[in-house]
Amino acid sequence: MSKPEDPQKHAPAPPRVAEMVAATSEPFYLGPQPTEITLALHAPTGPAASHEASTHREVYLYIENFTSSKAAPPFRVYLNVPRGDVPERHPELLVGNLGTFGLRKASDPEGPRGGNGLSFTVDITEAVPRLIAGKNWDPQNLRVTFSPGYWEGPVPAVKVGRVSLYFK
Repeated sequence: MSKPEDPQKHAPAPPRVAEMVAATSEPFYLGPQPTEITLALHAPTGPAASHEASTHREVYLYIENFTSSKAAPPFRVYLNVPRGDVPERHPELLVGNLGTFGLRKASDPEGPRGGNGLSFTVDITEAVPRLIAGKNWDPQNLRVTFSPGYWEGPVPAVKVGRVSLYFK
């Protein structure tokens, strides 16, 4: 007869809870030129604080309420591009692409999304250690640059409701 297994040995780890550590305070607009915003980072004080020493902390950038009344190009998202430099010269700093298929319909107040537009989650977990190792990480500020992709014709204004950073 075999011994019963200890149920605590095989119990799954409790799920981690994400904590917002930075966010924009008001909406802003993207256009034909790269747009840079800065997020003031705050040390986690809630659920993410218990994972501070973890080497596997997850980090997510949320882009919410991405709206436009016209079709718009996709946008590339970069982190900590050197000031005054062209983002496309730094492919190592590219962390995501925001597709805009369906943007106009999602932005329509009478549409199925009630005008809330599109929202995106960009997993930057792998990028943060690279930025730290490359001495391109400021624990108090994160610069996020949005750069429009190829587009024929004028690039319309795209409103971004909020950008926030979460540690998990």
